[in-house]
Amino acid sequence: MSFPTVSSHFVSEKISSVRWLPEQLQQSDRFVTGSWDMDQNFVRLYRLQSNQYADTNVDFVPRCNDKVAIEGDVTAMEFADKNTLAVSCADGHLSLLNMQRAVEEDQLQRTARSERLHYFKRTNKSSPCTDLSVYGGDIATVGEDGCVNIMNASNIKQVKRTIEADSMSLLSVCYISQQQLVTANRMGVIRILDARASTAAQEKISIMVGSKDEKSSNYVSALGTHPMQHHILLCGTEEGTITVWDLRNLQFPASYLSAHESAITDIAFHRNDPSKVFTAAEEGEVWMWSENKGIGDRNLHDGKSAWLSGDRLRSLVNVDGVLTRIRKAINSFDMNGPRLICGGDTEAVYLVDNIF
Repeated sequence: MSFPTVSSHFVSEKISSVRWLPEQLQQSDRFVTGSWDMDQNFVRLYRLQSNQYADTNVDFVPRCNDKVAIEGDVTAMEFADKNTLAVSCADGHLSLLNMQRAVEEDQLQRTARSERLHYFKRTNKSSPCTDLSVYGGDIATVGEDGCVNIMNASNIKQVKRTIEADSMSLLSVCYISQQQLVTANRMGVIRILDARASTAAQEKISIMVGSKDEKSSNYVSALGTHPMQHHILLCGTEEGTITVWDLRNLQFPASYLSAHESAITDIAFHRNDPSKVFTAAEEGEVWMWSENKGIGDRNLHDGKSAWLSGDRLRSLVNVDGVLTRIRKAINSFDMNGPRLICGGDTEAVYLVDNIF
C-alpha cells in the first residue's frame, strides 16, 4: 500500500485558485494557478518535471512555463474545454486563456476579455465577480451585485442572459444541469435558478443552510455537486460545517456535519471516485472524507450515497488530514487521479501524491 506524500513548492504569490489541465488518456502533469492580493496578479502555467536533486524524497517539482497578467484579483478558474480556461476577476470581468501544449515550453495566451459583467447600478462602480461555473460551452458568473450572467465560451463579449438573482452579494455558483444552476448569498440562502428564464420568469425556489446559532447567519463559502448524481449538493460554510441537500427533496437538509473550526474555502467530490470528498479551510487544512464501505453496505440498502444519510453520516465516513497545521488559508485544490494540488495564502503550492 502506498502512503500519501506531500511536497511544498514556494511560488512567491498568494494563490486563490488552482486547476489541473485536463488530459484524456494520461495523468496530467500541468496545472495553472491564479493569484490574489499582490501588486500584480497573474495566471501561471506550471509543468511538473523530474527533481534533479537526488538527496530529497521529492520526485517532481513544478516549473513555470508561462504567465498572463490579470487586472485585479483572480477569484475563480474553470476549464471550458481541454485548452480554454475561464478566469473571473475582482474587477467584474471574465477572461478566456488558451493553453498551447508543447514538448519543451508550454504557452499561455489571453484570447478574450468580456465587457464589465458586474457593477453596482447606484454608483456605476465595478462589483467583484466572485465565482463562476462551467457546463458544456456555457459559463455562469456571479458577483457582489447579486446578478448572474450567462454567456457562451465562443463569445464572452455577448451575455446571453442576466438574472437579478439576489438583493445581496452572491459568493458561489454551481451548475447542476444545463438548465439549472444554484447560487448562494452572504446570508446562507441558496437559490435554484432556471438558466433559460429571465428575472421576472424565475420560479422562487430557495433553501437555507443550517447554523450552530439560530440567531446568526452562516454564509455558504463553497458549493460542490456529485459528478454523477447532480441532485447531491454539498455546501461548505463560514462556520466550517457541511450541509448536504438532496435537490429532489428540499423540505429538509439530507445531512448536516460539523467539520472544520474555520470557514470552508473549497469542497468537492473526487471526479473519478465520488466515495471521497475533499474540504479545505481557512485554518490551513485539507481533509479527505471517505465512505466506510463495510458499514455503508449494511446500512444503505437502497444504494444511496452516504452523504444523504442524515444523522448516520458521521458513522459512515472516515476523515483523514491530507494537509494540516499550515496556519494560513488553503483557498483552492484540484484532483487528478491519485494526485492533489493545493494553493493558498502561504505563497506555496502543495503537491500530494498517492492520496488513495
